[in-house]
Amino acid sequence: MEKIQAKLKYKTEDFIVEEVQEEWTCKISQPFVPSKIKVDTSERDFLWCEMEKKDIDHFAAIKAIADSIGKNVQAIGYAGTKDKVAHTSQRISIEKPSIEKIEAFSHPNIILKNFKWNKRKIKIGYLDGNHFKITLRDINKKDAIKISSQIRKKTFFPNYFGPQRFGINQSNIKIGKAIIKRNFDKALQLIQEDNPYTNNIKNLKNIPRKNLLMYVNAVQSIIFNDIVAQALEENLNLEDKGQQSGILAGYKTRFSNGTLGQIERNVLSQHGLELADFDIQEIPYLRMKGSFRKAITKIEDLKVETEDDEEFIGSKKIILEFTLPSGVYATTFLENFFIFS
Repeated sequence: MEKIQAKLKYKTEDFIVEEVQEEWTCKISQPFVPSKIKVDTSERDFLWCEMEKKDIDHFAAIKAIADSIGKNVQAIGYAGTKDKVAHTSQRISIEKPSIEKIEAFSHPNIILKNFKWNKRKIKIGYLDGNHFKITLRDINKKDAIKISSQIRKKTFFPNYFGPQRFGINQSNIKIGKAIIKRNFDKALQLIQEDNPYTNNIKNLKNIPRKNLLMYVNAVQSIIFNDIVAQALEENLNLEDKGQQSGILAGYKTRFSNGTLGQIERNVLSQHGLELADFDIQEIPYLRMKGSFRKAITKIEDLKVETEDDEEFIGSKKIILEFTLPSGVYATTFLENFFIFS
């Protein structure tokens, strides 16, 4: 399927995200105008509310709230992070806040609303998914008709890791493989070529832990992507029970049965790796036991509309609405159809 050119996030309102949870589905405000904050005084340990934001980074928003109400950022819980260039709504919890300070809160990019008390903190992963409304712009008329028809037929899509995980020219993968093969001097050299600010570092272990994990995880990710791609090329039905997950390779990984297992072995070999290579005892926190990730993601509540684009005269815009489970990015779905300019 040929991908088409489109503009993503041309305007903030072109990317809307509403957090979904069985107990509480968040909704954005139209227009984005704060209402007077009023909190019930029957206090418990945590005040739950919706945080609606526009054009502000997730962590900057959390810090802005914390600073305003005189709390540490750790006092604010959330189920997941949301995009900066977007209009989003999600639940947060605030531990034992001052009601007066909450009611006095004001920020041009943040609205707090729908308050209720709870005995629990909201933690990462405490959501079912996210509902998206995304507008893609500046699309050729013929392309818009064709791609809209293809999108409507889509019921699931490969849950690939995005290219940003792999670095420019796949540098993260090259570094990760050097680490996994215990070629630590080469890994450090590649890191320094990729990031000149590390030139004064003489030992790989002095590179920040999160960076080293990122490199090794990049290798696991490209292996996962290649397994899923080859499985789909061979027309394996990844919707079948038992074939819904792909491996994130590690030294304790057990290959799948049948054709899928053979593909897993072949891909690992194509990358010049063995499972035992992931047992990096020289740097214990890089030892990867292995895990699983959904190979495909089901799309729920899909709606597709094509309209004239008021921002780009003579072009079309496509408006998509859909719901994805937690941990799955909308761009992973969109990249099946679009190249973003």
